[in-house]
Amino acid sequence: MDSTTVLQSLISGLTLGCIYAALGLGLFVVYGVTRVLNLAQGEFVMLGGMLTVSFTAMGVPLAGAIILAVFITVVSGAALYLFVIRPARNASGSTLAFLTVGFAFAIEGITLLVWGWEYRSLTNFLGSSSIHLWGATIFGQAPWVVGMTVLMVVGLYYFFGHTMVGKGLRACADEPLGARSVGISVERMALLSFVLAAGLGAIAGATITPLTMTAYNVGVPLTIKGLLAAFVGGLHRVEGVIVGGLLVGFAEALSAGLMPTGYHDAIALGALLVVFLMRPRGLFPARGGLE
Repeated sequence: MDSTTVLQSLISGLTLGCIYAALGLGLFVVYGVTRVLNLAQGEFVMLGGMLTVSFTAMGVPLAGAIILAVFITVVSGAALYLFVIRPARNASGSTLAFLTVGFAFAIEGITLLVWGWEYRSLTNFLGSSSIHLWGATIFGQAPWVVGMTVLMVVGLYYFFGHTMVGKGLRACADEPLGARSVGISVERMALLSFVLAAGLGAIAGATITPLTMTAYNVGVPLTIKGLLAAFVGGLHRVEGVIVGGLLVGFAEALSAGLMPTGYHDAIALGALLVVFLMRPRGLFPARGGLE
């Protein structure tokens, strides 16, 4: 593999890694507060992309389309908690995870009925064009994807560390009984975690759609990659999710450059499975709560 191919693989790996890390952040927020593995996170990403495409097609400016898409997706995240998770909150973790799968299939079916099976895309934000660097290509939307992930990470660090609501979420994650005893509503914080995860997913979906396109059936594959990123790095810590996402992205991109088409996914997943088996708690084990 020549140097140009290596550079292209690294650029692609960084972009993919940021996409998977953004997915993992939504999983991290919900799991940290509720200990529910939200297997519908990919559907929030899909909804964000599909709704943004639809609103821009109606003539809504891009910024307004993204805001509307985030609002509707946030409502769906709230509905997932209020009508699916909260009524079954005393069930086991595996049962709650299966309930989120059912919600994901429901969203997928509704999306298929509303938009059909066709793949849809957006133009690059602000008409950004591709950049050629030493024979490799940085696609015009890729810097937006990387920037989106960086802003999410910085925003979450600030939110959890410097706002009363964020500290309340951390308190619920660390000591639910203690949080309740000082007047923090654990139920409201759980609802907020689903709302926040849905909003993060919608923003990610709108940002990656010009690069990857979107359709009714992209949610499940995205959830799987986000889960892999979160488990490899460590689902309890932000830095673990980021590192896990980047590892998944680089493994996938580098194996695509080395292996024939059809084999690279298996090689990448196999390598990451070895990492996971060696460190079953992730590369960054939990210190407790949201960090």
